[in-house]
Amino acid sequence: MKTFIIILLYSICSIENLHALPQMSLLSGNRCSSCHVNQQGGGTRNDLGWYTFRDVSAVQPAKGIMEDVWGIQDTLREWIGAKSNIGFDMRFQYIRSRNSESEASLFPMQFSLYGHHQLMPWLGIEGAYNIGPIRYRGQQSWSGSILVQPDKDLPQFRLGMFQPTIGIKNDDHTTLNRQLAADWLTAEILTPYNQMTLIAPYFASPGIEIGYESLHWLSFHAGVFSNDKLNQNTVTYDTSGSLAFTSRIMFWPKFFDNALNTYIGASVLLNGEVSITQFMLGLGLTDQLSLSMETTLANTAHNRSIEPRNITYVPSDSKTVSAELMYQIEPWLLPYFRSEYAELSQKNPSQSTIIRQFIIGAQIFILPNMEIRPEYRIFDTYRPGMIGRWGAQLHLYY
Repeated sequence: MKTFIIILLYSICSIENLHALPQMSLLSGNRCSSCHVNQQGGGTRNDLGWYTFRDVSAVQPAKGIMEDVWGIQDTLREWIGAKSNIGFDMRFQYIRSRNSESEASLFPMQFSLYGHHQLMPWLGIEGAYNIGPIRYRGQQSWSGSILVQPDKDLPQFRLGMFQPTIGIKNDDHTTLNRQLAADWLTAEILTPYNQMTLIAPYFASPGIEIGYESLHWLSFHAGVFSNDKLNQNTVTYDTSGSLAFTSRIMFWPKFFDNALNTYIGASVLLNGEVSITQFMLGLGLTDQLSLSMETTLANTAHNRSIEPRNITYVPSDSKTVSAELMYQIEPWLLPYFRSEYAELSQKNPSQSTIIRQFIIGAQIFILPNMEIRPEYRIFDTYRPGMIGRWGAQLHLYY
């Protein structure tokens, strides 16, 4: 019991960043599963993922008390043992929305504890719990699954409560790829714009999934999930069936003695009348430069009414396109530029709304286990003129 309390207290002080970033994959030449227990990325890091960013920082702790604090990590991993991993992630964001009347605010984006244990060579369990508030419909506080893989050359079977493997899982919830970006500012929308999501952050649903990654240049995932949690999302509606179906295929070719890393892939989610299709493309020069692009096409509906009792579902087509360029000046300093386009086309009545978003920022690893991400955002909406906003994200991770 004493050991558990020590581990828990230290975890709270040393928190894990998701790093579920396509840019990191392109810069390193590794797939997400190279550093994470989850093949889609995010959550618990394996040993490679932990050691990769263990000492990346602009300022190394001086000898003495600070060195001792970071040295506890080695002791902690010895206590846990080779068959287990734990992690902890705390993320805050300071931002002001594109609404001209809004005030800047600082709020927690995530406060999650992760764990993984390898019961047998072919059997593992993993889970996560987010202590932070529920901000989106369909968002879940916890996830967990059983991982079964008889042999490293065979597919992995995953069963439990988890997020389907679709698209690219990003740690930044402000990207538009999984949101209904257009129409956020109209008075007829029933819910606030931050709930207008195609897939809510930390969305999880009961289901089963098969994943194949035995070939270094190919990965494939397919799953069947209950759509009960998915139908809680603002932009979906009750369907005639009770199941959602997902699949994703990715190719990861490398060129010029692994100096050029690439990926190309597509995924689809089918939930009755609702469909979400995503296309992904990435190019990266090892430890130098990355360019990642993603397009999301959705056939969906969003609920509109200023009165909940008069709610109506408006069939719509949603399209988002995102491209991000990142340059690695140093392992601890990675400036980037991202451009995003989002369009919502309503079918009845026929009308279209467009929003563009431009972000200039940088990932800066000040100390081990600490990242600051300053950003400047430019919004171009249906309102006249453009809006500029400063923001920042803080990640503390173990």
